[in-house]
Amino acid sequence: MLKMTRAELHGLVWSKPMTEIARLHGVRDQHVAQACDAHDIARPRAGHWQRVEHGKTVEAVALDNKNNSPEAIIIIDPAVGRPGRVKRGHDDGESKRYAA
Repeated sequence: MLKMTRAELHGLVWSKPMTEIARLHGVRDQHVAQACDAHDIARPRAGHWQRVEHGKTVEAVALDNKNNSPEAIIIIDPAVGRPGRVKRGHDDGESKRYAA
């Protein structure tokens, strides 16, 4: 299970590829992407990690805090069973889960 704040998830997705994040935390990369999309967390575009690998300059997109608190908790459950769906709830500060 992956449980962290929006700010922590933002830092994580800009520090390593989602496939690596998923493997390290036992979740699916698609669920990490869904969590980012649902919480307005910008993700690296296609080719970002290849540019990093080749020493080219890349810039991370800052976390947009207009609609969501950077301290909101995001929970992504382990990858088991069918592919998951984003569960949308009320934006009342509660944790939101992305389950397999």
